[in-house]
Amino acid sequence: MKRLLQVLAIIGVAVLAVVAVSAASNLILGAVERSSIQPYGETVSLERGDVNVSVVGDGEQTLVLLSGYGTAAPTLDFAPLIEELRPHYTVVVVERFGYGYSDLGVTDRTVENVSNELHDVLADLRVHEPVLIAHSLSGIYALDYVNRFPGEVSALVTIDSSVPEDFAVPADRSSWESALTTTGLVRWVITFDPAIATPAAPAGVYSDGEIEQIRLMNIWNHANPALIDENNRTAENFRAVRDLSYPTDLPVLAFLSQQLVDANEQWLPAHDLQLKRSGRSELMVLNGGHYLHWTHSLEMAAAIRSFLH
Repeated sequence: MKRLLQVLAIIGVAVLAVVAVSAASNLILGAVERSSIQPYGETVSLERGDVNVSVVGDGEQTLVLLSGYGTAAPTLDFAPLIEELRPHYTVVVVERFGYGYSDLGVTDRTVENVSNELHDVLADLRVHEPVLIAHSLSGIYALDYVNRFPGEVSALVTIDSSVPEDFAVPADRSSWESALTTTGLVRWVITFDPAIATPAAPAGVYSDGEIEQIRLMNIWNHANPALIDENNRTAENFRAVRDLSYPTDLPVLAFLSQQLVDANEQWLPAHDLQLKRSGRSELMVLNGGHYLHWTHSLEMAAAIRSFLH
């Protein structure tokens, strides 16, 4: 028994040493990476922290893009769609807390807080009556926003957005998951299997530099406190918007992926029902996956231009 305890003690010390070396290496590599890659966007300082935003184009009408859950680098994620829209509009990507280059430690990710923070950012940027373009979970935030600030959004575009019916509310995540990032485990997993953090877009959609930056930002931003809190409030946030509908005077264009329509028989009817009250709405089902802006940016940009004019 004494010998066994000695062996276990040696193993324990060895494991701790490996974890310590991994954490130190992760810290050093992260610092080197951050110093070698030029951050994108600009900072808007709010009371609770800094929000990163990207603004391109100089069109008279402003489009504000909002990413889905867990998108490590929203501005890069939307790059194919931004490229198609920027010649005609001013395009703004707002990276909420926990995303991109925004602060990662701000919790209390309720729909109320997310909406109020977005409102404060747009006020700081002097953006008036924008078109919101919301992907996935941001559809819930957009629904709250257009009701919380009536008349302040000129139109809404959704990309395979979540609806108040909680078809697949994720399980709670533990704050201990952040240790996977701190200790470097996430880094080594992604290093050995880069596809985990690489957009599943067709070849040529992203440059090698963009793919590398997305990969690194997945390493840096994984399971940060804001993301964990946002995940764990999903059911609460869905309940908060359950009785909301689009204002009757709000034009709404909804893109749905054929992939989710096929996977969930309620997906199309739920979106049809949601659009029912809108005085002017269109729904387009595109033959692709959840990240339609990777594969259908040209078609979507043309549809958006047609709908807004």
